[in-house]
Amino acid sequence: MDYQDQSSHRSIPARPNGFATASLFLGIAALPISFTMTLLPAVFCAAMAVILGLLSRGEQKNMHSNALLGVITGGSALAINFALAVLSFYMVFSDPDMTAQYWNMMNETYEQMTGMTLEEIMESYGGDL
Repeated sequence: MDYQDQSSHRSIPARPNGFATASLFLGIAALPISFTMTLLPAVFCAAMAVILGLLSRGEQKNMHSNALLGVITGGSALAINFALAVLSFYMVFSDPDMTAQYWNMMNETYEQMTGMTLEEIMESYGGDL
């Protein structure tokens, strides 16, 4: 029997590519951004982290650890951002006092911007709040 050197048959771990590293950085950046209640930057960073993490795999069977962490942190940031958005809408629109305060703030903002309240704008288009 011929015994060959088994060390040459071991799989070499894949080197991280640029997509995997970018996925990791975007996923890490998306987590704190999701707590700032700015919807678009957090969703953009998290979605790009997931996409780049999946694209970094290429034709390999396994993802690199950087890509896997990027996908996990990006997905977590998306879930946190979605949960905070749902919670904030629930808090504003479940309490009548907060809802009235919200609409007053909207009217003041529209009046500063256009010179007309939101109610006046809606009435001019035939709508009703």
